[in-house]
Amino acid sequence: MNVGQSVGATYSWAVVPASGTTTNMAAIAGNSATILWDGPVGVYSVVVQVTDGNGCLSEPITQSMEILAPGNLIFAAALPGTQTCSDLAGGEGSVPGHSESLFRITYAGDANLTSAQVTVKNPEGVYVDLNGTVLSNQLNPQITVANDASDKAIDFNVTDSWENTSTANVEFEITIISALTSDNSTIIADSASDIKRTITVLPKPVIAFE
Repeated sequence: MNVGQSVGATYSWAVVPASGTTTNMAAIAGNSATILWDGPVGVYSVVVQVTDGNGCLSEPITQSMEILAPGNLIFAAALPGTQTCSDLAGGEGSVPGHSESLFRITYAGDANLTSAQVTVKNPEGVYVDLNGTVLSNQLNPQITVANDASDKAIDFNVTDSWENTSTANVEFEITIISALTSDNSTIIADSASDIKRTITVLPKPVIAFE
């Protein structure tokens, strides 16, 4: 907020037309919003208005957002799913040591990638961040991964630390949801393409004295 009483201010967000997202816009009252652009291809408007701490209403502001066809937004084949050994009790690393798995998102469209949204699900089926911390909002678990370069690829690391006390392999699942391009367009990932990766955690060996 540039002018007005920011303390106690509430924001009203909307996507026009509303079919551009399944995000519950009415539930967002802060000065930023995470929007899942999962609607049909097309141009949409994000409309924001604020009631400041004095109860005064601002003029609405609008920003256009275009949802494009998927355009080959996929994981790079050169970095497939990974496999690692279980941690030991208490989160101690195993041998061979490990800490993270590297993945790369690529885009074959005209513009560069600015950022991407992904989800990470741990072996218990719970959404976590890239460091394995459980997300408080399990209904909107998208994580934004920024592109540090001006190109069509985003590299990011995901923790592969897990104590697997079962007798079978367990997996982390990483899924591409969407990406934002340098021309401010949103690309929705095509579920029929290569948008998933797994980190397989092998069972922890168990020994005992006879």
